[in-house]
Amino acid sequence: MNRRILILAVLFGVLISFGSCVNDDDDSTVSQEWKTYNEQQVRNASSSGYTARPSQSGNGSVYWKSITDFVPGDEPSIDRFPIFTDSVSVRYEGWFFRLDDTKYTFDSTEGDKNGMVLRTRVNGGLIDGFATMLQNMKIDEQAEVCIPYLLGYGTVGSYSSGVQIIPGYTTLWFKIKLLNIYDEKKKEWVKK
Repeated sequence: MNRRILILAVLFGVLISFGSCVNDDDDSTVSQEWKTYNEQQVRNASSSGYTARPSQSGNGSVYWKSITDFVPGDEPSIDRFPIFTDSVSVRYEGWFFRLDDTKYTFDSTEGDKNGMVLRTRVNGGLIDGFATMLQNMKIDEQAEVCIPYLLGYGTVGSYSSGVQIIPGYTTLWFKIKLLNIYDEKKKEWVKK
């Protein structure tokens, strides 16, 4: 009987220890070097031709510059910007830089996807920085955007099927072209 109690006590202690580790911040898996490297990228963008744009949430700013070389096509012509409840179609490429300054593209509508268009709602699960930028773009406008981790995937990062794709504290970069805006109030587009 005492042996069973001892085994149960040990198992209980292991479960408690495991549970406390699960609730720890992800800081232990992200090095100080990684955080500093990514914070420096934001400082570099803010001082090298990128313009600060405060986020809609008030959690910081994205840094952007106008580009014309991402997707060939029309120049911006309509002074209409999407609002938070609108749907949009966009083409984009998202990447971050590794510590050795190599570019890692984590998602894109280009390349193998052959210019596939993403159709989504602005408030449809996009990260804060991406949604902020979209709400300040005209149809056919293109921008390169630097998104600090607080407006991206935060301190935890992003996972797919249990595998971390983007580490916590990662500065994200995007090239975005806004192709169209669909007014939610007019039911111009309903997501399938």
